[in-house]
Amino acid sequence: MTEERQDLQEGVCSICNGALDAQGVCLLCGHDNGIRLNSNGVIPDSGDGFDADSPEEKDIQSIVEWLSGSGDNDLMFLGEEEGQSLHEEEPKHAEADGAEVSKTVVMDGGGRMASEVADLKIRLMEANSTIEKMKVELKAMETVAAVTAPSDIAEKLSAAVKSKLELETLLKNREAQLEEIRSELRVRDDNFKEVMEKMKFKDDEFNKREIDLQHREELMKEELRKLEMDKAQMESMKEVELKKSLEDLREQIKVKEEKVKSLEKYLSQKEEELERREKALIGKEVEAMEELTIAELKQEKVKSGTPRLDDLLFGGIPAGAQVAIYGPPFIGKEVALNAFAAEGLRKGIPVIWVTTDHTIREIRDEMSYVLNSFEEYEKLGLIYYIDAYSRSIGDNSTVDNAAYIEDFTDIEQIDSLVEQRLNSIRDIVEKKSYRVIFKSISSLTAVYESKSIFRLLRPFVARRKRDKCTAMYCVEKGIVSEQDVQIIGSIMDGIVEFETDGQSNFLVIRGICETQTRDRVKYTASKSALSIGSFSLGHIK
Repeated sequence: MTEERQDLQEGVCSICNGALDAQGVCLLCGHDNGIRLNSNGVIPDSGDGFDADSPEEKDIQSIVEWLSGSGDNDLMFLGEEEGQSLHEEEPKHAEADGAEVSKTVVMDGGGRMASEVADLKIRLMEANSTIEKMKVELKAMETVAAVTAPSDIAEKLSAAVKSKLELETLLKNREAQLEEIRSELRVRDDNFKEVMEKMKFKDDEFNKREIDLQHREELMKEELRKLEMDKAQMESMKEVELKKSLEDLREQIKVKEEKVKSLEKYLSQKEEELERREKALIGKEVEAMEELTIAELKQEKVKSGTPRLDDLLFGGIPAGAQVAIYGPPFIGKEVALNAFAAEGLRKGIPVIWVTTDHTIREIRDEMSYVLNSFEEYEKLGLIYYIDAYSRSIGDNSTVDNAAYIEDFTDIEQIDSLVEQRLNSIRDIVEKKSYRVIFKSISSLTAVYESKSIFRLLRPFVARRKRDKCTAMYCVEKGIVSEQDVQIIGSIMDGIVEFETDGQSNFLVIRGICETQTRDRVKYTASKSALSIGSFSLGHIK
C-alpha cells in the first residue's frame, strides 16, 4: 500500500493530519476522508487493502477470477488488450506484432501471469488512492471556496503571485548587481594589486635613485670644498698680479689719452688750417673767375655748368633768361639744376634756392656730388634758402642762412624774402648779379589752377629779368598738364625738355636762344654731371 493509504488506516486526515471520527470526518478541518474507522480508530483491514463491498474490489475480483479460469483464447485476448495498452504510444507498424506478443504470454505459463495480475492490483490500488486524494483535495477546496469569495482568492492569489514574481525579479536583479559589484571588485582588486606592484617597483627604484643622489651630492660637496680651497689659493696668488696689471693698464690708458688729446688738437689745427686754405683757395678761385664773370656779363652769356649744353646754346644761357627745366623725375633734371648752381658759386655768384618739395638737408646732399666744398660756400654767404617745405612736414629745424615759410603757396612772401636777401648782399649782386633755382613749380598745382599760377609767377619772373638774374624753374612732367606747361612757358624765355623712350634719354631746347639744333639730343646722367652726346650742327633759331 502507498503512504496515503497507510495514513488513512491510522485514522489521520489526508489534508491536515488531524484526528478522524468514526465516519472518517476530520475533527480539525471537517474534511470527510470517505472511510470508516473501527473501535480502535483505524481502518479495518480486508486482507488485500480494498473494501469488499466497493465496486473497485468487485471488478478486481472478477478480473482475478477471469484471469485464473480463462482459456488460451481469453489469455490471448487479454494479451492483445494488454499489448495495446502497453504499446499504444508506439508506431503503427508495431500492431502487426500483437499476435507474437500473445503467443509469448501463453508460452510463459502461469507463474508469469500471476506476477502480472499482482502488478495490476498494485496499479489499481495506486490509482484508487490517487483518485481519493484528488476527491479529498477537491472537497477541501470547495469548502475553502464556500468560506472565501472566489474574487478575493483570485486577487490574493494574483497579488501573491505578483509579489512573489516581483520579489524574485528584485532578488535576481540584486543578485545580478551583487555579481557585477563582485566582478568589479575583483577587477579593481586585480588593478590595485597591479598598481601596488608598480608602486612597489617605483618605490624601490626611487630609493635606489635617492641613495645614488645622496652619494652624488656627497661627491659634489667634496668637489665644491676642493674648488673653494683652490679658488682661495688662486685669489691669494693672483690678487697681487691683478692689482699690478691694473695699475699698468691705467698708466697705459693715461699715456694713450694724452696722445689722443694731442692728436685731436693737431687734427683740429690741421682742420682749421685746411678750412683757411680752402677758403683762401675758394677766394682765389673766385678772384680768378671774376674776369670770366665780367666777360660773361659783357657777352651776356651765362655758363650752365654743363659744357656740351653751353656748346649747344652757342656759349651758354643768355644773361637774365628765365628757363623752365621740364621732364619726368629721375632722368637728370636735378643734375642740370645743381650744375647750374655750382657753376655760379665757383665764380662767386650768389645762389638763392626756393624749395617747395625738398628739405635743405636733401639739397645739401645732392650738391655734395657736384661741389665738394658746398658748405664752405655757405659759410662765405653765397647761398641762401627760402624753405617753404620743411614746416609743412613738421621739420622745425633751422639753418642760419635760411628763411622759412609756413605756406609754400604764398608766392608774394617768397618774392619779398628774395628782395630782403638781395638787399643784404647788394654790393655783390650789383657787381656779379645772382642766380635763382625754383624747385619746383609743380607743387603749386596742388593748390592753384594754372591761371592762378601764371598770375602769381609773372611778377616774380619779371623782377628776376629786371635784375639780369638767370633763373631755372623745375617742372615735373606728369604732375603738370601739357596745357599748364604751355601757360608756364609763356612767361619763361624757354624750356629745356628732358625725355626718355625707356632705353635712352634725350633733351630738346625750346626757345631760350639760338641753338645748334632743335632736334632731340641724346645724353646720359650721373649724380655729378650730364654727359651730352654729339649733335648735328645747324644754325637754327
